[in-house]
Amino acid sequence: MLLLVGLEDLSYEETARIIGSPVGTVMSRLSRGRERLRALLAGVELPIGAQLKVVK
Repeated sequence: MLLLVGLEDLSYEETARIIGSPVGTVMSRLSRGRERLRALLAGVELPIGAQLKVVK
């Protein structure tokens, strides 16, 4: 999904149609995927299901 929305520039709705899921599912999975990517790039290993707390 990160590739479809981020690189292919598809909308959430288009991505939802392609993968056969509701738009809300696309949005939540993208949020979790971006969070994991941020953690990986920062060198933090997150267990499956864990959330990264971003402090601004």
